[in-house]
Amino acid sequence: MECTNCQRVKQQSDQFKEAIVMKRAITMVIFLGALGLCFFSPVRLFAQQCQDEEAVVVDYTKSLTELVETVRKEGLPEFEKSYHQKACLTKLTLCLGMMDDLDGCLEKAGADSTATKDQMEAYKAKRASYGKLKDKMEGDRKALKASEDSKAAKTLMEKFAFPD
Repeated sequence: MECTNCQRVKQQSDQFKEAIVMKRAITMVIFLGALGLCFFSPVRLFAQQCQDEEAVVVDYTKSLTELVETVRKEGLPEFEKSYHQKACLTKLTLCLGMMDDLDGCLEKAGADSTATKDQMEAYKAKRASYGKLKDKMEGDRKALKASEDSKAAKTLMEKFAFPD
């Protein structure tokens, strides 16, 4: 049988070990939290989100350009058979929606108080650039939707030009 003094010392030793483990866990959580705040700051999150949104818009714009190139190379029967007018209208509509998302993202990023002056100017310039492209696409979409026959639609689509 152990003496009561030995049991008490053993119990205190176990409590001391638990306290050390708990302090290490708390310290690690605080350290990782601080590191996470530095690494995932709002500016970086806005910047990454805007880059993702911009990549999607660029991809759809490239897809529209490829469709226009295809329409330029084909004849009217292939154009009608492939439903390129409807495909173009759909892609324009989707791209315009994505541009709205990008515009909102760039607006939030530009209004962020932690953004530098250069970043804010870059966001403003991108918003202006994509705003012009959006206006052009909206006009093209309205004209394509209003075209009365497939020949007029094909002729109109052949004139579309979307900068990369």
